[in-house]
Amino acid sequence: MTPADVVAAGSFFAIVVAGLILRALRQIARERPVARIKTRVATMRDPRQTGKPQRDDTEQRELFHSTRRAGDKAVLAAFSRWQEHVQTVGGKSGMRTIGFGAAAAFVASFIGASFLSLAPVLKIAASIGIALFAVRGAYVWMVARFRQRFLNVFPDTLDLIIRAVRAGIPVVQAICTAGTESEEPVRATFRTMGDALLVGAELKDVLEEAARRLQLADFSFFSVCLILQRETGGNLGDTLENLATIVRTRRDIRAKSKALTAEGRLASKMIASVPFAIMGFMYVSNRPYLQVLTTTHAGHKVLVVAAVLMVVGLLMIRKISNLDTSR
Repeated sequence: MTPADVVAAGSFFAIVVAGLILRALRQIARERPVARIKTRVATMRDPRQTGKPQRDDTEQRELFHSTRRAGDKAVLAAFSRWQEHVQTVGGKSGMRTIGFGAAAAFVASFIGASFLSLAPVLKIAASIGIALFAVRGAYVWMVARFRQRFLNVFPDTLDLIIRAVRAGIPVVQAICTAGTESEEPVRATFRTMGDALLVGAELKDVLEEAARRLQLADFSFFSVCLILQRETGGNLGDTLENLATIVRTRRDIRAKSKALTAEGRLASKMIASVPFAIMGFMYVSNRPYLQVLTTTHAGHKVLVVAAVLMVVGLLMIRKISNLDTSR
């Protein structure tokens, strides 16, 4: 690894860290109460908004995503939705976690590729690919962690709403109560819904927006039940009680499937670690034996093919053993 490679890797890492710090500072500045009040007052003073007796759909959507604009391009809009989902499942530090993970993966892969006799373009391309794979892995891990935590608490929140409704408390007040009495991360979701309802948002819009942000089938069932009951009537307590039973049954099925496939998943991880253990042992005991893979063009092809086949095999095993019933 030449000094130029070290300087290039260090410069890239410094630029990424500086960008993440700057973005975090801008986000903190935007979330300050003074800045939010000024933005809201400027929106209210807009002359184009005067003379309207009620909020239109654009103003209704601004209750939930204030950073989205109608003139955004398709790519920017998709990235905005992805960023919003990351903030939902990972909190305010979700984007920073993904950014630091991608930067660390890029630097580590670039340093590792420097020991191979590859062209600079191939080194950069491989490092970028590994960084993108790290971003995808961090995102999937955050979504899975949030989904498990949310679905573990959600049935108890449904029971709380059922008891409140049967006691004669309105649904809006029951949602606000769930936003203060439930556990995280359900508490944050219902608190956001309760705040939107208290400022005058429609229940249907609030539920649809929350279902879009969470992207969980169990919560979508809950929103559909409330919307249908509001439009057609019926006993909401019995409906939510049946829904709570269904949610618990789905949670038990996920836990049972995870337990039944634990042996296969563990075996796949052990088999995947065997080549690395053998290469590490050979590197210590007989280093010239492995130089064929690291110093020749044919050895590089063998390493690339082996890595691709291993990744494909692990993904297939994970797909077979993962029963996804949360969407």
